[in-house]
Amino acid sequence: MSEIQSFHDLAKDAGNRLRAYILSVSSGATGIFFLALTNTEGSSLQNTEKWLLGIAIICFVMTVTLCLYELRIDAKRFFALAKELKKPANERSWGQNERYKNRRYWLIHSSYVTLGIAIIATSAYLVIKIIGT
Repeated sequence: MSEIQSFHDLAKDAGNRLRAYILSVSSGATGIFFLALTNTEGSSLQNTEKWLLGIAIICFVMTVTLCLYELRIDAKRFFALAKELKKPANERSWGQNERYKNRRYWLIHSSYVTLGIAIIATSAYLVIKIIGT
């Protein structure tokens, strides 16, 4: 297998893994919001609960958006590397790869923050509901 093909394979693998993570998180979040909004007691949500659910859903959406953008950057980075490797060694430039790596680093860590906030808000909502029953 050529080095160029290995970068194309890495791009495909990164995309598949990221899609699996996003699907898992989105499915879990959808389940939580479904349970939260199908209140069988007939009582409305308190302001604290509304805020927690609002923060959680905004952060889950931000996480998905950041992850999708990171997937795009990751794929572009691997294709750019493959393109540079097709050039003769003395004509290669790795500056674009460094920019992609830096952007990807910040996107990944930002998505960890938004996902963490979403999980904390959702957990706090569930604790309030459990304690209140």
